[in-house]
Amino acid sequence: MDVLFHPCLVNCHLYTTTLALLLIMELYGLSSSLRQHLKTEFVLVHQNETWEGALEYCRTHYTDLASLSTKERMDSALLEITQAETEYVWTGLRFLAGDWFWVTGDDLNYTAWYQNEQPQCPARDLRCGALDKQTKLWTHRNCEEKLSFVCQ
Repeated sequence: MDVLFHPCLVNCHLYTTTLALLLIMELYGLSSSLRQHLKTEFVLVHQNETWEGALEYCRTHYTDLASLSTKERMDSALLEITQAETEYVWTGLRFLAGDWFWVTGDDLNYTAWYQNEQPQCPARDLRCGALDKQTKLWTHRNCEEKLSFVCQ
């Protein structure tokens, strides 16, 4: 076997560089914050947009507006919105044709409505779902309001 192409010699530099980087990150306490950041599936966008504008932005730059379809996803989003500059933050929750739904197509089995009551047949301009920073619950808002929003 040719010594120049031995797998250890070819990959040794990459291996030692990775090991050194991980050690430095651990020493400076960066690994836990990096791990925490990597666990987060949502991104808070500080740009204030209407609900439609937020939807377009998320679909262009990420995947979609956030679907908070489980308690775990809701908790993850709540961690993200603490830095929002608006009191409410747009989510992917929408009312259309008599039903609330997630624009991602996720099931609406888990709910976290303000006063534990899903708005039935809300006024035409109050058919967009937002997350309230104070109550940490869902609410319906005027779709033309300009709010921060959460993408996934």
